[in-house]
Amino acid sequence: MTHEQESRLITRRSMAVGSAALLASGAVAGYAAAATNEAEAPEDTPPLPWKWVELDPLEAGRRSYRFYKEKGGCGTASFLGMLSLLKEEVGYPWTTLPDMMMAHAASGFGGHGTLCGSLAGTSTIINMVTFGEKRDDYLQNNQIVDRLFWWYAEQNFPTDRFDDLSPIPGQVREIAMSPLCHTSVSRWVMAAGEQIDTPAKIERCAKVCGEVVYTTTSALNAFFKGEWSPPVWHPSEEIEHCIRCHGPKSDAYRARRWNQQGHMECMMCHEDHG
Repeated sequence: MTHEQESRLITRRSMAVGSAALLASGAVAGYAAAATNEAEAPEDTPPLPWKWVELDPLEAGRRSYRFYKEKGGCGTASFLGMLSLLKEEVGYPWTTLPDMMMAHAASGFGGHGTLCGSLAGTSTIINMVTFGEKRDDYLQNNQIVDRLFWWYAEQNFPTDRFDDLSPIPGQVREIAMSPLCHTSVSRWVMAAGEQIDTPAKIERCAKVCGEVVYTTTSALNAFFKGEWSPPVWHPSEEIEHCIRCHGPKSDAYRARRWNQQGHMECMMCHEDHG
């Protein structure tokens, strides 16, 4: 082995040892921090469901509208619009949740255009207050979320409910058609002649967050009063023949071959071959 080769080997060994020491010290520090945090934790987080109290739907919606602009993103805006009130009205365990827990849901989760973040934030709260381990409770939980998404897809956004807060009242309205961010936003942008980064689009999505939170809060208030009953899903006229063949099964529709899942509009992704 030449002197040069030996030097390179020693350098590599030094780097390896140094890296291992760094990782080890980081692990120890991380463990110590974790141990400290664990020691400072007030008590164990209780199992779901967590306590719900009647909230003011309009106040929750107005907070969500503002949070969309102040915090950025529909996931945070919708989640925090409800969470902030629950922290004030209930306190623990809601106070253990970070405000920015749903930040990743913005723009359809990381900008991917999938589920609208306003539905992600609100459905998280729905699950946390209605979850039950019994099958009936589980189905009930699912029904509330499913009907919220169905309502969203049929909604003509944005409403004028928050126009008193908006610098752009009376905006063009367009049916979302789907709970997907990509569909909901793209349809509106094309109908309004706007672009994704314009102030008008920001206003539209802030109002959508407010409306979704307003509707969800109203539904949960009614649910816990025993006044909520799930609306029965029915396919639109455009996809009724699709459901008869492909499901989902129901009392009205006995699918020939139940090979699809969901309540979304078929023609957004499929050609009509009926």
